[in-house]
Amino acid sequence: MSLGKKTKLPKKPTPPVAAFTDTRRPGVAAAEPNHRPVRLLELTVEERDELEPQQALVIDAVGRECFRGLTIAESLEFLTLRRLGLDNDDLNFLKLIQLGDLHEAAQKRFHAS
Repeated sequence: MSLGKKTKLPKKPTPPVAAFTDTRRPGVAAAEPNHRPVRLLELTVEERDELEPQQALVIDAVGRECFRGLTIAESLEFLTLRRLGLDNDDLNFLKLIQLGDLHEAAQKRFHAS
C-alpha cells in the first residue's frame, strides 16, 4: 500500500433538509405543513356566497377563519354587529363602522397587491 495519494471515493448525496426531523417536535418532519383542522366562522349560506367571491375571509395562523384584517375576536364581534345592522345602539354602531373600516382597508391593500 502506497503512502502517496488517497483514492477518492464518490461522495454520498446529502439528503434534503426535509428529510431531517425537527428536534423541537419529535417525530415531525421540519418541512411538514401544519395539519390543524380549519375552524370556519358560522356564516349563513347567503353570507358565505357574498364574502367568498370578494376573498374577504382568511385563515389565521392557528387555523381559524376570520375577516381579512381582523383578529378572530374582532371577526366574531363584526359578524354579530353586521347582522344587527342599523338596529345597533350608537356605541355598537360606531364599533361596527370601525371594524368595517379596518376590514375594508385590508381588502383594498390585498386587491392592490
